Amino acid sequence: GNLETYTYVGADARASTTPFTQAGLVNDDSPARFLDEAFSQRIPDFGLPRQEQVDNKKLWQDYQANPTHWTRNAATEYSSLTRFSRRAEEWISSAFLRGDATLFSRLKVVTGVRVEQTNINAEGPLTDVTRGYLRNADGSVVRNAAGQPQPFAPTTSLEYARATVLDRGYKAKKEYLRLFPSVNVSYNLRDNLIARAAYYQTVGRPDFNQYAGGLTLPDTELPTPNVSNATRIQVSNVSIRAWQAESYMARLEYYFGNIGQLSVAYFVRDYENMFGNVTAPVTPEFLAAYELDPDTYGIYEVVTQFNVPGVIRTKGIEVDYRQQLTFLPPWARGLNFTANFSSQRGRNTFDYFQNLIPFNVNWGLSLVRPKFNLRINENYRGIQRRARVTGRSIEDGTYNYRPKRLYIDVSGEYYLKRSLGLFVTVRNIGGATEDTKIYGPSTPRYARFRQRDDYSSLWTFGVKGTF
Repeated sequence: GNLETYTYVGADARASTTPFTQAGLVNDDSPARFLDEAFSQRIPDFGLPRQEQVDNKKLWQDYQANPTHWTRNAATEYSSLTRFSRRAEEWISSAFLRGDATLFSRLKVVTGVRVEQTNINAEGPLTDVTRGYLRNADGSVVRNAAGQPQPFAPTTSLEYARATVLDRGYKAKKEYLRLFPSVNVSYNLRDNLIARAAYYQTVGRPDFNQYAGGLTLPDTELPTPNVSNATRIQVSNVSIRAWQAESYMARLEYYFGNIGQLSVAYFVRDYENMFGNVTAPVTPEFLAAYELDPDTYGIYEVVTQFNVPGVIRTKGIEVDYRQQLTFLPPWARGLNFTANFSSQRGRNTFDYFQNLIPFNVNWGLSLVRPKFNLRINENYRGIQRRARVTGRSIEDGTYNYRPKRLYIDVSGEYYLKRSLGLFVTVRNIGGATEDTKIYGPSTPRYARFRQRDDYSSLWTFGVKGTF
């Protein structure tokens, strides 16, 4: 992407961080000339005062008229572009063996196994500040009178950035083989009542950044040990394993002829090798995986990800109902109702299972006629606990939360003729917001709110046709 950054410095071509010069004059790089007077009159939410905003049109016009009033930082741009210069290639080869059997005209068994071979090649940025030091003929680092290493060029220069941040200087390879067996059994208790049971395995692959995120090496010229990141190896763990889950499910389905269905399901899912973050001493295996010299880097800690030991278990129930409401009067013919409820809980999650939604409900009502149709769908999501918040003076048990919210979508179509119609769709008609709260056991209610994303409603109108 385009990561060019321009800084307004005015006619004197000098950047400043104060509104006035030493002579008491207004700096010529003040943003006051770009004030958006109309937009700055808006009153923000939550009782906040007016906030001045710049006019992007004025910025663009000034850049076109006075390009010398704007500067770019070549070193910053290079570092930004290089840190985003990543490449990952994943090949998945698979084969599947399946068998079907029917017994006693009521029992059906479908079983099989899927084999997957995964190969990954990735490249990312390599950051090594020791490449930017001035060195003697024998390779030792040049130091000043205070014993500090001396860079061969200013640390803000492009030459220094190119020496210490290498474009795709980090290479990674990974491969693994997985087997995914599955068994599905169904038994017709009656013509309209079916019992089902299943066992299957699934996989969750690491994000590509796990392989192409890059490697940041510590400053080996600084004294150690040191708790700062400057003396730690920082890397995404190419050796991390994809998590795998074993699922057990039982379901009972009841059919109302051809007009409806009610089903109840219960499941248990065990996750292994979930992802977590860790700061720990390096191991010989880690150094070998990244081709790092044990004599140089063996004393450092590494900030990376790891596979959580043990099993994380979730349990849940799901109820699904759908029916054509044919029992209603003729004026209500064509009405259909659907509803889905799900609830799940986790055990031994240890904060590594952050996106679990404990409670979720969907329901919808539709009216279908030859000339038109109307639909309304609602989604209710219960409160969701996310990442733990840590730091000095932060109470243990403090987390990010997504509060409960209700989305309502409405749509309709009207056909002028068989091949031509009008449609309207309204997403989130109630204007529900996505809020974020942060709190611990002792946080008062008034101090829990953190952020609100307000996307409002999305209205779409159009004409559709078949030609």
